[in-house]
Amino acid sequence: MRFGVGIFGNQPVTTIVRQVQLAEALGYDTAWIVDSQLVCRELYVTLTACVLATSRIRIGPGITVPYIRHPSVTASAIVSLNELAEGRVLLGVGTGDSSVGTLGVKPARIAGLEEFVRTTRRLLANESVTFEGGLEGKIAWLERAHDIPIYVAASGPKMLEAAGRLGDGVLMHCGIAPPILEAGLAYVRAGARAAEKSIEDLDVICWAHTCVARDRRAAREHVRGRVTAALRHPLPIPLGEEDLAVVRKIREEYNFFEHATAAAKHRTLAPDRFIDLLALAGTPDEVAETVRAIARVQGIGHIVITPQVPGDGFPEREEIFRLFAEEVMSRIA
Repeated sequence: MRFGVGIFGNQPVTTIVRQVQLAEALGYDTAWIVDSQLVCRELYVTLTACVLATSRIRIGPGITVPYIRHPSVTASAIVSLNELAEGRVLLGVGTGDSSVGTLGVKPARIAGLEEFVRTTRRLLANESVTFEGGLEGKIAWLERAHDIPIYVAASGPKMLEAAGRLGDGVLMHCGIAPPILEAGLAYVRAGARAAEKSIEDLDVICWAHTCVARDRRAAREHVRGRVTAALRHPLPIPLGEEDLAVVRKIREEYNFFEHATAAAKHRTLAPDRFIDLLALAGTPDEVAETVRAIARVQGIGHIVITPQVPGDGFPEREEIFRLFAEEVMSRIA
């Protein structure tokens, strides 16, 4: 099992760099920086600073979306980054969340994401593409193909199937409970088969909203905002009417501008029962037990922990990274 960190860039770039350096020193394999232009610092400025300040950890957007980044912009930016740290750069893509929610527009459709992935991949391969205006073009300065893995983020059945079909890897945003992960993996496998691949060809990541702390109550409260965010999206399992009523209320009242903070007011909308299904939250012993259960799910080989930025009374992100590495990762074979 490999481990990574997901970071919302709503702290200063220098702080994000120190956090990625800490993650590298603690033995994390990957660092993913969220792309949300009105909530976070600029993605590629932050990524550039991070790759220049590290030497081993693999780094990329987690995630970027078609609506705010044209594939020509994404391809040029990510291959430029790869020139600085070749072999350490990843590209995470999805249909959009706070990056589009803060603009009041809907996430991209699957067909739009598929076109985005196809076009970006061809540009990275140093090939010409036909753009929407009818002109054919390529990255003029690129001298050779760059092999940069593309990870597709997904939570509901249709996107999980598309992620298995389109991606070199999958960022599964559908919780941490093994029954939910198993249900999600069934859709990923179906997508992989449709593309004449197997799930063994994919790096499937459990994207886990996380807080590990000595104080169990504080840990669970820290992740409640992320659990609220997760409930706005489809899940690979059916929900009862009571839970669907909760989802409708969250969608009506969610504040995208508080998307990245543990102190978000909308966190109170998430019932306790969903914390155990959708987040790694609790003491080191509790979180280690849950991680062991995830590790037993066939098909998951990578867990990315995504702590919120703290508000008053919540643990600092660096503290979570350190405690998870020292008291959870160290126990997992």
